[in-house]
Amino acid sequence: MRIPQVNFSKGELAPELYGRFDVDAWQSALRQARNVIVMKYGGVTKRPGTRLVGTVINAGQPTRLVPFQFSMTQTYVLEMGQGYMAPCALGGRILEGEQPITAITNAANARLTIAFHGFAVGDLIYIDGVADGMGAVLNYRTWSVTAVIDANTLTINADTTTCPAFSGCTGGTANTSPPIVVPPPAVPPPSSTTLAPTVSYGGGLGSNRQKD
Repeated sequence: MRIPQVNFSKGELAPELYGRFDVDAWQSALRQARNVIVMKYGGVTKRPGTRLVGTVINAGQPTRLVPFQFSMTQTYVLEMGQGYMAPCALGGRILEGEQPITAITNAANARLTIAFHGFAVGDLIYIDGVADGMGAVLNYRTWSVTAVIDANTLTINADTTTCPAFSGCTGGTANTSPPIVVPPPAVPPPSSTTLAPTVSYGGGLGSNRQKD
C-alpha cells in the first residue's frame, strides 16, 4: 500500500531517522533527495543544470569557486585565484565594457586592432562576436596579451595562421580617447613553506618551556 506524501519541507532525513516514523519530521521529509531543490512550501523541483562558463584564468595555481548571494535575485560565483578574483553571473563572466575589433591578422600570435584598447602585456581578453571560421577559434575564450604594438594594436596568444581571413566582428563601443588605466597592486607569490604552530603546555606563558 502506498501512503501519499505531499510535504517535503524537512528536506532529507539522516540515516538515524530512517525508521523513526514516530518523529514528526519523518512525515514531511525524504529518505534521499538527489538533484532536487526543496521549496519552502513543501514541494520539490528539479535542480537546474550546469554548463561550462569558461576555464579558470590561471590553471597553474590553486583556484577556488566560492558562491556569493548578494540578494534574493543576485547570485554570483567568485573565482578566487592567486592575486585575482573573477566574478561570474547569469551564465558567464562579468566583464569590462565591450570594445569592437576592427581587424585580426593570420599569425602565430594574432594581431588585433582595437581603438584605444588600453591593455598591457599580461592582461586577459575575452573574445566574442568574431564572424565565420576565425570566430570558431577565438570566440568564447580568454586570451592573454603578448605584446602591445601601439595604442590601437596588440597581439594575443592565439594561433590564427590556418583560419580564414577576418571578415568582421559584432558588438562593442569604440573608445574615442585613451582610457584611464589603474595599475593593479603588486601581489607576492604564495609562500611554499608552512611554519609549525606554537604549542603551549599551560601556565599562561604562550610558548614552549622546559623544566630544569
